[in-house]
Amino acid sequence: MKVYLIRHSEPDFSQVDAAGYKGLARDLTRLTPKGIKIADQAAQNPIFQQVQMLLISPYTRTMQTAHEILKYHQIPNQVELLLHEWRPDKSNKMDASQQELDIAYQDFLNGTHNSTLDFETRDEVMTRVNSVLDRYKNKYDCIACVTHGGVMAQYTGDREIPFCGIYEINYN
Repeated sequence: MKVYLIRHSEPDFSQVDAAGYKGLARDLTRLTPKGIKIADQAAQNPIFQQVQMLLISPYTRTMQTAHEILKYHQIPNQVELLLHEWRPDKSNKMDASQQELDIAYQDFLNGTHNSTLDFETRDEVMTRVNSVLDRYKNKYDCIACVTHGGVMAQYTGDREIPFCGIYEINYN
């Protein structure tokens, strides 16, 4: 099955930061006006002519990115919980410092574990996302997933994925 992995567009954390939201609540952030334009441009990509199903991470920034795509294309779509971003703290307490989060993210990218946090490993991310893709691989020839850079890095090896970057993988 051909899978197009699409990173969400540019998020605007100012509203959630001003509200004092921490941890998972920060994932309620919307796109910037520039992010909406970037998503609108990405929606013009001809790949969407072949996409049979659009899967979407449950974060606001991914759903808003998908909304921009779906304004132009009538593609069946489904929000899939397990397409979410990498979890730096599996306890969901999210009371870690920025330095602790940065160390955990570098561990995640490098496959090491120098962090004091119980973060989601690369293998755990792959297992989680593969469990979603496995449910679609015998039903469709081509799907797209609006997801996150941390997820996409595991499939592409690219650590610098641009907003609305589109990567094609072959998933068997």
